[in-house]
Amino acid sequence: MQTLVSGVMLGCLYAFVALGFAMILGISHSLNLAHGEIVTLGGYIGYGLWAGSGLHPLLLIPVAAAALLPLAFLWHWMLDRLPAPRALPSLALTFGWALLLQALMRVLWPGPHRLISSPSLGASTRFGWVTLNHGRAVVALAALGAIGALWLAVTRTRWGRAIRATGLDRDAAALAGINVYAATRITLVLAMALSGAAGVLLATTHYVYPTAGVELTLLAIVLTIWAGVGRLLTVLLAGLLLGIAESLTVAISGPAWREPVIACLLLASLLARPPVD
Repeated sequence: MQTLVSGVMLGCLYAFVALGFAMILGISHSLNLAHGEIVTLGGYIGYGLWAGSGLHPLLLIPVAAAALLPLAFLWHWMLDRLPAPRALPSLALTFGWALLLQALMRVLWPGPHRLISSPSLGASTRFGWVTLNHGRAVVALAALGAIGALWLAVTRTRWGRAIRATGLDRDAAALAGINVYAATRITLVLAMALSGAAGVLLATTHYVYPTAGVELTLLAIVLTIWAGVGRLLTVLLAGLLLGIAESLTVAISGPAWREPVIACLLLASLLARPPVD
């Protein structure tokens, strides 16, 4: 039971981390290989704010999210200049950005790995056979709330429907009078803000370091392939499955098997689904 609960909480975090990647792929059909580095940068920004101010980590989420918004506009400017289809050119562009952000984080935050530690988040409460860590529970609830709010916004608002239409067929959406340029820009702004928020939440339970983004990007790819492009709630389900699978792997075989299992799941996902255009 403890393994299952830990897997569910971990899966909520994984789904939140993958959300920005899934949104960018769904709306612009661009593969963002720098997604993990952007999430890690959000974690570092949250750590810097926490170390400098001592504020509760949850209060730092809006600041970290806002700090990444200029990157969204720069990203939009660059993606708009890529030739169609964008999938292959975006790989080269975002791979370069991943290397650049890794180098930048090494310069700005040298030395040991960083972790946002808070007494309130580090405490635990025992319920029968299950020990519930407050930090992981708060992270899971915050992730669920953000995913639910985003799903309601995308499915119940006018601009949300415009974003979905643009992701389904960009040319048809433009013919229907939708400003696909603005829809893409809004999506990138949301994706970057979500990545910054996910980075802060991640840094409260996991150490962040300059190359942590490689694994996070891999996780985002796995979850997006499992869920299917443009399916936000299915990303949550995929995250829960991956979190439970990882917790079971660690409990049965030890932490050394964690990354090989994730890699095998990625390969299985690629073989089971058609390639993304």
